[in-house]
Amino acid sequence: MRDTQLKYDGRDKQETRARGTMAIWRWARWAALFLAVGWALNSVVRLVEGAQVLELWWPLLSTAIWAGVTVNGFVTYRRIRTTTLPAITGRPST
Repeated sequence: MRDTQLKYDGRDKQETRARGTMAIWRWARWAALFLAVGWALNSVVRLVEGAQVLELWWPLLSTAIWAGVTVNGFVTYRRIRTTTLPAITGRPST
Protein backbone atom coordinates (compact mmCIF):
# COMPACT_ATOMS: atom_id res chain seq x y z
CA MET A 1 0.00 0.00 0.00
CA ARG A 2 2.82 2.39 0.75
CA ASP A 3 4.24 1.90 -2.74
CA THR A 4 1.11 3.34 -4.32
CA GLN A 5 1.21 6.59 -2.37
CA LEU A 6 2.67 9.59 -4.15
CA LYS A 7 5.76 11.03 -2.58
CA TYR A 8 5.75 14.74 -1.86
CA ASP A 9 7.89 16.71 -4.25
CA GLY A 10 8.64 20.38 -3.63
CA ARG A 11 8.13 21.04 -7.32
CA ASP A 12 4.46 20.08 -7.03
CA LYS A 13 3.83 22.97 -4.65
CA GLN A 14 5.76 25.40 -6.87
CA GLU A 15 3.92 24.22 -9.97
CA THR A 16 0.54 24.54 -8.25
CA ARG A 17 1.37 28.06 -7.11
CA ALA A 18 2.63 29.07 -10.57
CA ARG A 19 -0.48 27.65 -12.25
CA GLY A 20 -2.72 29.44 -9.73
CA THR A 21 -0.97 32.75 -10.34
CA MET A 22 -1.23 32.18 -14.07
CA ALA A 23 -4.94 31.45 -13.77
CA ILE A 24 -5.52 34.68 -11.87
CA TRP A 25 -3.58 36.79 -14.38
CA ARG A 26 -5.30 35.07 -17.32
CA TRP A 27 -8.45 37.13 -16.68
CA ALA A 28 -7.16 39.91 -14.39
CA ARG A 29 -4.83 41.37 -17.04
CA TRP A 30 -7.78 41.88 -19.36
CA ALA A 31 -9.88 43.41 -16.58
CA ALA A 32 -7.05 45.82 -15.78
CA LEU A 33 -6.74 46.75 -19.46
CA PHE A 34 -10.49 47.37 -19.64
CA LEU A 35 -10.32 49.64 -16.57
CA ALA A 36 -7.29 51.55 -17.90
CA VAL A 37 -9.02 52.18 -21.22
CA GLY A 38 -12.24 53.15 -19.42
CA TRP A 39 -10.50 55.71 -17.21
CA ALA A 40 -8.60 57.11 -20.22
CA LEU A 41 -11.79 57.49 -22.25
CA ASN A 42 -13.52 59.07 -19.27
CA SER A 43 -10.72 61.65 -19.03
CA VAL A 44 -10.92 62.46 -22.74
CA VAL A 45 -14.71 62.83 -22.64
CA ARG A 46 -14.55 65.11 -19.62
CA LEU A 47 -11.85 67.25 -21.28
CA VAL A 48 -14.02 67.58 -24.39
CA GLU A 49 -16.95 68.59 -22.18
CA GLY A 50 -14.82 71.41 -20.77
CA ALA A 51 -13.49 70.05 -17.50
CA GLN A 52 -10.32 71.60 -16.14
CA VAL A 53 -7.19 69.50 -15.89
CA LEU A 54 -7.14 69.99 -12.12
CA GLU A 55 -10.55 68.30 -11.92
CA LEU A 56 -9.18 65.26 -13.71
CA TRP A 57 -6.35 64.33 -11.33
CA TRP A 58 -8.11 61.19 -10.12
CA PRO A 59 -9.08 59.80 -13.58
CA LEU A 60 -5.56 60.47 -14.85
CA LEU A 61 -3.97 58.84 -11.80
CA SER A 62 -6.31 55.86 -12.11
CA THR A 63 -5.43 55.49 -15.78
CA ALA A 64 -1.73 55.36 -14.89
CA ILE A 65 -2.32 52.86 -12.07
CA TRP A 66 -4.44 50.51 -14.17
CA ALA A 67 -2.03 50.78 -17.09
CA GLY A 68 0.76 49.69 -14.72
CA VAL A 69 -1.31 46.79 -13.43
CA THR A 70 -2.08 45.77 -17.02
CA VAL A 71 1.57 45.77 -18.04
CA ASN A 72 2.52 43.85 -14.90
CA GLY A 73 -0.21 41.29 -15.61
CA PHE A 74 0.88 40.63 -19.17
CA VAL A 75 4.57 40.43 -18.20
CA THR A 76 3.88 38.12 -15.25
CA TYR A 77 1.65 35.81 -17.29
CA ARG A 78 4.23 35.55 -20.06
CA ARG A 79 7.10 34.97 -17.61
CA ILE A 80 5.25 32.15 -15.86
CA ARG A 81 4.18 30.55 -19.13
CA THR A 82 7.57 30.72 -20.84
CA THR A 83 10.10 30.57 -18.00
CA THR A 84 8.80 29.48 -14.62
CA LEU A 85 6.56 26.53 -15.52
CA PRO A 86 8.98 24.96 -18.03
CA ALA A 87 11.79 25.25 -15.48
CA ILE A 88 9.68 23.55 -12.81
CA THR A 89 8.11 20.84 -14.93
CA GLY A 90 10.96 20.20 -17.36
CA ARG A 91 8.52 20.43 -20.28
CA PRO A 92 8.78 22.91 -23.16
CA SER A 93 6.65 26.03 -22.99
CA THR A 94 3.38 26.01 -24.92
